[in-house]
Amino acid sequence: MRPLWLLTLCLPLYAWTQATPETGNAYKQVLEKVQPNIVTVRAVIKVDVKAEDESESSESKFTMQGVVLTSDGLVMASGVLLSSESFKQLIGVEDDESVSFTITPQSFKVIFGSETKEYEAKLVATDSQLGIAFLKITNLEGRTVTPIAFSNEELAVGKEVLSVSRLPKGYDYAPYFSTGRIISEVSKPRRAFLMEGNISELGLPVYNMKGEAVGVLVILQHGLKDEEVDFGFRSNFGDDSRAAFLLPAAALRPLIEQAVQRAASIQ
Repeated sequence: MRPLWLLTLCLPLYAWTQATPETGNAYKQVLEKVQPNIVTVRAVIKVDVKAEDESESSESKFTMQGVVLTSDGLVMASGVLLSSESFKQLIGVEDDESVSFTITPQSFKVIFGSETKEYEAKLVATDSQLGIAFLKITNLEGRTVTPIAFSNEELAVGKEVLSVSRLPKGYDYAPYFSTGRIISEVSKPRRAFLMEGNISELGLPVYNMKGEAVGVLVILQHGLKDEEVDFGFRSNFGDDSRAAFLLPAAALRPLIEQAVQRAASIQ
């Protein structure tokens, strides 16, 4: 009986991951449409830690993916490692009297596709609550870039969505896609959509099957006390205080407009 029991458990997953030639071709079309706009960002930050009477300062380097939003080089990426507030929210800690830390961004370089050329960029805006950052490439040097397309399509439970990202340099920055499906809609702490599947790149857009951005993946905190969080939530999401949600494009647009204005004001 055990083999049959195991097969029964696997059937729902198999039904979700199985793809027909038609859907496989649709995935490929989205990947080819979106991947030119997915860039790699090399970041350097300074981390200052104070513990009682001692302090330490260090430099940290890392890479992440971003997406080009405008033809003049505005890039959106995850901001969870670029500000103290976002990072504290991500890991669920707060400063106390004994220990505190501060994150200060130092420099950014943007790489298109699998190229070796790097473009200097500067941080122009962040949203610490959503963990989103906006960078501006300082000089495109005549390069033409096509911004991603956003959709006003209304999201709903059951809708299939995708994300597109890139592998590390050691894998030639090859683009890849991840699939998901909307399984819930919430109105608090703000209107957003919960997904199942493999989509996990915070700060990157989520797309419909036409390759249009319908939102961005962010972390939302529910703000409840520990005893108010049920066991099912902990079992499914592995954390007491937060989960990843799809923030719809309508809520993202004002942030992009503010970032555009901010970039223009500091040039």
